[in-house]
Amino acid sequence: MNYFQLKMEITNEADGIYTLLISDKCSESRIKFSPKTKDIQYLDNLKLTQFIKLREFQLRKLLHNKKHDSFFIGFKLKFVLHDGLPDTNYYDKTKITILNNLGNKFIVKKTDKKTQNIPELYTDGSFNHQTKLGGYAILIKSVENKYHLNQVKIKNKDNNLVELLAVIEGLKYLIDEIKVRVITDSQYVIKGITEWLPLWKINDFYTANGTKAKNISEWKEIDQLIQSKYLEFEWVKSHSDHFENTICDMKAKSTHKTKTDEKNQ
Repeated sequence: MNYFQLKMEITNEADGIYTLLISDKCSESRIKFSPKTKDIQYLDNLKLTQFIKLREFQLRKLLHNKKHDSFFIGFKLKFVLHDGLPDTNYYDKTKITILNNLGNKFIVKKTDKKTQNIPELYTDGSFNHQTKLGGYAILIKSVENKYHLNQVKIKNKDNNLVELLAVIEGLKYLIDEIKVRVITDSQYVIKGITEWLPLWKINDFYTANGTKAKNISEWKEIDQLIQSKYLEFEWVKSHSDHFENTICDMKAKSTHKTKTDEKNQ
């Protein structure tokens, strides 16, 4: 997949409709966008305009994710579009998300089928904002149906970060495995690895709001761990009586009270 870096600047506003000047190294194209109605109007018919139109699905994701207070005249942002086709299954959480990073090509797609005979990594995290204590648990199921369980207690983190740390811990344990299926109830983890990370890397970890992404050092560690890997991500709804996820949930929550290995990372 090829990625293309562009620049955006908000140059005008009238009645809640903003004019966006989008440019690459060679040309510029003007677009009007309403954060309220989500309407897009193309003001030019240039080569760059046609390029953007073909990737409107990606542009809409970026604009829809922007906070309302980040729309103001003078706002500037570098952003990235890629040449992948729109995936009609993009919003279907029930499908398996495949990240084929063999050869570091970073190909993402959705499927209904699981790869057979690969190790499975189950993860869950828990954090108590009042005590500032939390933890995570990983449960690894080998192709021989043998289980390995580990739980870690940590301080001064947050819910999303403990979920991410759990996946990092599991991928480290499975460092020699080329193919792994990750089962998690965290959309932050799945979307972060398969969607946001390649764009953040190109854009120096800036988000659509013009602010730095959170947990950058952990995302960079994830990026190293997924090099030359084939990963499948399966989302499970939390507290849905999924056997392995329930075990991870119980073990992650128990770290608040037990004397498990503690990390203040």
